[in-house]
Amino acid sequence: MVKELAERLGKVEFIFVESKQVETTPNMERCVHSSASVIEPKGKESLMLGKKVKLCDMEEHPVANAIIMSLDKSKMVMGKSLGEEYYEVAILFPYKPNAPLFVKYNERKTVQDDVGSHIVWFRDFVSL
Repeated sequence: MVKELAERLGKVEFIFVESKQVETTPNMERCVHSSASVIEPKGKESLMLGKKVKLCDMEEHPVANAIIMSLDKSKMVMGKSLGEEYYEVAILFPYKPNAPLFVKYNERKTVQDDVGSHIVWFRDFVSL
C-alpha cells in the first residue's frame, strides 16, 4: 500500500511540474483528430501512454491540456470501464476552467475541479 501511494505521489508531482511548463492557448482553435480516435493504427496505441494531449468539448474546442495515463480497456476509472470509448487522462492545465466534464463524478463537474486528477475522457475528443 505504501508503494502504491508513493507511485501515486510521484505521478502527482510529475503532473504538477508539467503543469508549470504549460502555456495557455491564446486563440481557441478547433481540435483536429481523426473520426475514429486520436490513436491510429491500433498497434501503436501504447506509444500514446504518457503523451500530452488536448481535451476537446463537443464543439471540438480545446478545454484542457492533459496526459494520457492509461489505455487499458478493462480499467475502471470514475466508475466507468475505459473500454473502446474512453482514455484515462490527468488534467494538467485548463484552457476553459468552467467547461463541463463528459462524466461527472461526486462533486467534480468542471475541468477545473479535476486538475491533477485522473478522469475519463471520450477518445473521440482527445487531440494530439
